[in-house]
Amino acid sequence: MGTPVYQKGSLLLAMFDQEVVEPPPLDEYFNPQAYVFLSRHSAESGIPALTTHSTGNFSEESTHGGKGRELARVNPSLLKNYIISLGKRRERVTGYQVTIEATHHGPTSLAKPVLFVEIGASEKNWNDRVAAGVVAEALVESLAEQRVWEKTAFGFGGTHYPEKFNRFLQDSEVALSFVVPKYSLKHIDEAMMGQMFQKTVAPVRFAAVDWKGLGDQKERVLALARQFGLEVIRV
Repeated sequence: MGTPVYQKGSLLLAMFDQEVVEPPPLDEYFNPQAYVFLSRHSAESGIPALTTHSTGNFSEESTHGGKGRELARVNPSLLKNYIISLGKRRERVTGYQVTIEATHHGPTSLAKPVLFVEIGASEKNWNDRVAAGVVAEALVESLAEQRVWEKTAFGFGGTHYPEKFNRFLQDSEVALSFVVPKYSLKHIDEAMMGQMFQKTVAPVRFAAVDWKGLGDQKERVLALARQFGLEVIRV
């Protein structure tokens, strides 16, 4: 790629100049267990936040990287382990929200699971060395531990920053794969459900639903969950 690559044990750190949602062809250079993208997080609210999420586009729109109607691969245990590790350090970043985000944007076509890890929401936060240190420690811990959670669910409903799913990840024995917010539920059909199963590197047996956050898509989403043999968990 023409840029330095740093190594510590089995971890590699690479940097590139392209938009993080449209990376270079990384599969041509690496064969990792997973790709973790360290990114700046921007939000109109301006609220400082440490976030993480899986990536993919549920709709045909792909203005923020990746392909339309394509999801990246996801390792649910990696996402859960990171948010738990981050949560253990909350007292050091009391001014920040610690939260997952709903699945969104690219990249979508890499051969290995993708996890986005972000600091936001302003330049002040991007340059916060304490927050960056907490993120680095939590990430290295979660990568080293590699705990595998036996139960995995898709998340349906709620907002882009799904508070209920955030608590669910912290308090339950279930890992989350893709999280489909209320505004994307209309794009979930049999083909997309099939892709969600295919792109999750763990068996998925549950549908975690924000019961009040399904809107007018509730009955259709529940029917799809039953069709695919998922046990519904209300969060």
